[in-house]
Amino acid sequence: MEELQLKEHEVSRYAVIMQTLTNGTTSAQAARMLGLSSRQVFRLKAKVRVHGQAGVVHGNRGRIPAIAKSEELHDEVVALYESDFFDFNFTHFTEVLAEKHHITISDETVRRWLRAKGLGNPGKATRRRHFRKRERRARKGELIFLDGSPHPWLGKDRPPLTLILCSDDATGEPLHGCFHSQETRNGCFEVLYRVFRRYGLPESLYIDRASQFTTTRHDGVHRHQRDDKPTAFEIAMARLAIHPIFAHTPQAKGRIERLNGSFQGRLIAELRYNNITTPEAATRYLNKTFIPNYARKFGVKPRHSVSAFRVRPKGLDLRTVLCAKTTRTVTNDNTISLNNRIFQLLPKARTRVLAQSKVEVQEWFDGSIHVFHPRAGEVRTRELSQ
Repeated sequence: MEELQLKEHEVSRYAVIMQTLTNGTTSAQAARMLGLSSRQVFRLKAKVRVHGQAGVVHGNRGRIPAIAKSEELHDEVVALYESDFFDFNFTHFTEVLAEKHHITISDETVRRWLRAKGLGNPGKATRRRHFRKRERRARKGELIFLDGSPHPWLGKDRPPLTLILCSDDATGEPLHGCFHSQETRNGCFEVLYRVFRRYGLPESLYIDRASQFTTTRHDGVHRHQRDDKPTAFEIAMARLAIHPIFAHTPQAKGRIERLNGSFQGRLIAELRYNNITTPEAATRYLNKTFIPNYARKFGVKPRHSVSAFRVRPKGLDLRTVLCAKTTRTVTNDNTISLNNRIFQLLPKARTRVLAQSKVEVQEWFDGSIHVFHPRAGEVRTRELSQ
């Protein structure tokens, strides 16, 4: 028969109960000594009389819990993580187990199993400055964020990309994103074009002070230069009556920064798992699959149900607003120059001569060039080789 091994607190408990049985210690005194109720002491005395030392041992000692997971399930989960989901975080992996493999277990169980095998990335503990939490806006569309996150999104063996992402403050939901080689004005215009077409025009836009958004001068060679000329981005926001708010620190954009960090923990793993290796395919997966799933799981309900997004003016082509605009004078041979490129204007037959007239040249976010005459409207062009 296996010898019974008592734990430290069980040894103390047994000694006190024996005092009540042999040395005259009262049950009330024993209850105070053990931090138990008198009724619990009475039950322990009865068990010790019958079972001896075993009477102070919990009845579940040595039993397999009814909710215990099988060894087969443990081995299956560990094998799945090692083979297919090795770069998923524990919570993300738990969700995938339920969605794709119909295995429902807690993320704490997953963490414990994988940690015991030395699997998973423990992350880095960092000391953080304290910042006061800002309350979310009440309505969806009151405030949206736009930010770029450079990262090796397609894997460390591929060139890094920048995810340009737009999200809503009231709900915490990502709205649209796209991958580019870097955070550019045209990339930002493209994301906003998709958001404005789908949701409408927001009240305010929270962005950093990057050069594509606003002109920022510092001491040195720039001190005598003008800094009051608005950028193409500021002109576009003014035309659409959207109030830009410029952040001075990354912490000021805490919510979009944390969202980018969450994407880095989840999206990279899903792109790798689905064998996605190009920016175009990654952008499609992001907007068709990842963002809807993320919004459904982590989005919050706004305090007010009425959206603050405004319907864009009827007939307005957003591409003619979300673009860089310059003015050019048409030469005598009906050409204009832009960024060391020459474009031949091809007006309609009934259009009067355009030579020496002023035209507006628009560079759309897809890279195309569009020329508009004040009276003739849009004029077709053909780029000439030099």
